[in-house]
Amino acid sequence: MKTTRIIVISILFGLLLNDAVAGDRYNTRGLGMARAVVSSSRGADAIGINPANIAIPDVGRVNLNILPFSIRVGTELFSYDIYQKHFTGVDSDGKRIAKLLSAEDKDEIRKQMTDLPRTKFEIDIMALGFSFENSVIGGIGFAVIEHAGVQLDLTRDYFDLFYLEGLKPEGSKYVFDGTSFKAWWYREYNLSYGRKLPVKIGFLKDIYAGAAIKFIRGYGIFETVYSKSSLENKPDVDNPEMIKSIVGNVDFLTRRAGVDFFQEGSDVSPTPLPDPVGKGTGFDIGVSGELIDGIRIGASVVDIGKITWDKNINETVGNGAFDINAPTSDIADTLENAFEGKTHHGSSFTTSLPTVMRIGASFESKKVAFLKFLPGRLLFAVEYAQGFNEEFGNTKKARFSIGTEYRIIPFLPLRTGIMLGGGDQVRWAFGTGLDFRYIALELSTDNFGMLFTPKSFNVFSVGFGLKARI
Repeated sequence: MKTTRIIVISILFGLLLNDAVAGDRYNTRGLGMARAVVSSSRGADAIGINPANIAIPDVGRVNLNILPFSIRVGTELFSYDIYQKHFTGVDSDGKRIAKLLSAEDKDEIRKQMTDLPRTKFEIDIMALGFSFENSVIGGIGFAVIEHAGVQLDLTRDYFDLFYLEGLKPEGSKYVFDGTSFKAWWYREYNLSYGRKLPVKIGFLKDIYAGAAIKFIRGYGIFETVYSKSSLENKPDVDNPEMIKSIVGNVDFLTRRAGVDFFQEGSDVSPTPLPDPVGKGTGFDIGVSGELIDGIRIGASVVDIGKITWDKNINETVGNGAFDINAPTSDIADTLENAFEGKTHHGSSFTTSLPTVMRIGASFESKKVAFLKFLPGRLLFAVEYAQGFNEEFGNTKKARFSIGTEYRIIPFLPLRTGIMLGGGDQVRWAFGTGLDFRYIALELSTDNFGMLFTPKSFNVFSVGFGLKARI
């Protein structure tokens, strides 16, 4: 099927892009610390993570984040090494031709795949981030954040059919249940407030609390609501080398909504402020408290809310069975028509925001009595993050992070950390930059290990940020 092949080729192209793009969250400092930030983030960096931290005094009363962004590409299909080895062709008289895969090659590819391998591309950009902290007023933060991404889940049978085995003359069956495609783009206007509470809790020296309201504008979404399809070919008893027939069933529903310039045949030019096709409201809440000098705990729940999509909605439904006798050379087009479905205008629907709970702790060596002997300044942080849904790239798989920031030279921070869980393999994060009193330049990645094993990675990310302080 032409459409199917385009999708799979796009995945492979995504692997090539790993050399050039990457990223995770717009908190560039936190990315280098393996995202252990719920207790250690400050100023505008705390927006969208823990609003209580905005009120905690730090370097400068006013913080301005200037277009921090991150891009992230990852796939569970196979590693970059497998892609280069088996899918870039072989030399033949100075030309590259397709490689004929052996049984051993196919087994090597399959061993790296999960039952439902996922490929994701995500980008987050804080177009504007601002925070102000005052001991009387508290902390106020405002940010405009762009969120966009693509997520593709392909069953292993899907890849077997089109790239490894195909239809076997002796008979074969492929099940595509769970195959899905999702894409999204929405903008968040986040207004956060935090302050120190005038109360005492026995084991805490202080306690800060914060909340945020976020106004969401949705500009595009495509999602697979459900997908249950299969395909089976039967051998010809009289001629074992031939396929007698192909039978299967199709049962799926997809829906989409997009701004006018996304519509097919539209002559509307793209604009940075299009009329949204979805609107919603979200909330963040968070707390932070110091146990003893230099040791702080924090917790937050962010992105509580939903988006209602109510404009330019189309649904595509496929439901039925097919039986193709005496297959011919145009079988690919025949199957594509069977899986194409029928499109009609749909009704409004809602999607939840990617709700996440974070719990963590951190300590600063210069404030902890028994660690003051260490040269420079060491920040150590741990965090447990738990997602509550699978929306917009979120996951219900828990993540545990350990991160550090060490400054032997005050303006040259070295950040690193380890992440476990969250639907990915264990990853080693690293970040650095130039951090002066009034301005800071930051660069980080949460998969630094790819530099040492460049052929075996399947996740690549990088984040960049610039901030000013007054």
